Amino acid sequence: MSKPVELLFLSQEDVIAAGGLDIKATVDALVKVYTLLGQGQAQDPVCPQIQYDNDQSKRFQAVHPAWLAGDVNITGMKVGCRMPDNPRTIGYPTITAVTIITDPVSGHPFAIMDASFLTAMRTGGTTGVALRYLGRRDYRSAALLGAGVMQRAQAMAIDSECPQLEDARVYDIFPEKAERFIHEMKDLVKMPMRVVESAEAAVRGADVIAPSTVVSVRDSYIQADWIKPGALMANVSDNDYTFGAVQKADRIVYDGHKQFGIPVTLGEMVKAGLLDPEKDAVAMGDVVTGKAPGRTRDDQVIFFSALGMGLYDLMVGYRVYQKAKEIGVGTPLKLWNDPYWL
Repeated sequence: MSKPVELLFLSQEDVIAAGGLDIKATVDALVKVYTLLGQGQAQDPVCPQIQYDNDQSKRFQAVHPAWLAGDVNITGMKVGCRMPDNPRTIGYPTITAVTIITDPVSGHPFAIMDASFLTAMRTGGTTGVALRYLGRRDYRSAALLGAGVMQRAQAMAIDSECPQLEDARVYDIFPEKAERFIHEMKDLVKMPMRVVESAEAAVRGADVIAPSTVVSVRDSYIQADWIKPGALMANVSDNDYTFGAVQKADRIVYDGHKQFGIPVTLGEMVKAGLLDPEKDAVAMGDVVTGKAPGRTRDDQVIFFSALGMGLYDLMVGYRVYQKAKEIGVGTPLKLWNDPYWL
């Protein structure tokens, strides 16, 4: 009697067909992640990295292992590379990634899929969670800093959670890239967008601040005096905000504790003695599960930092896998027909 192990391979085209671009479903999946985190039903260890240029803002490869227990009970990992020169030099995306989803009981993988644009979806989607739990319903303006792939999903999340927005200001160091971004996003978002001439022009007076630029801590640029009362500062690209801007926040909310121990903005603030995570910050999982309050005043400035977790990749990928099975897309593969050794 044969004992095959089978899995489903999903190409990028399969991922799209299975709803990979559904931003609301992505945000819902991330809410599930935070719920399990808040319940102590998830593990997301520090991911190992290879930094090819000894600089986190440049080329690196990372492995994101994770386990979602509870009523989901899946494990796996995302393996991805970030190569910022790719679009300019070879015409490929900056990020190329694959997610593997595994049964934690048997240890057998049952899905492998392209996660290149899903990386942007799961990262940008965290800003949607922040708006849902930490934002205000009367927001009218947003600052979109950086007009790359990551900003596409973040803009989609903001548009989905804040359909009342009247002014989204887009800034990129290359104005033509910002113009192209607005043109290419017109069928994906409804909020009015316009190009502005500087990061400051985008941020001043903005209700939602949403950078997605690749800079190191030493090159952070968002200043404290640009930020209005009541603003939500989303931090999905690690190092855009100066220490002073973070200190402007009345409340700091984070996704996973590991970012306080690595060389990104919050980690460097801890190292400098400017931030005590136990006293000065609260986990989003605790906010989502009601263990900690979210926004308590309209004029609160809230800083939400989503460093990025393998848990995101796992849950967003699992949602796509379930839809793919339902509609019959993907390519079945066999790991083996019979195990060679037991």
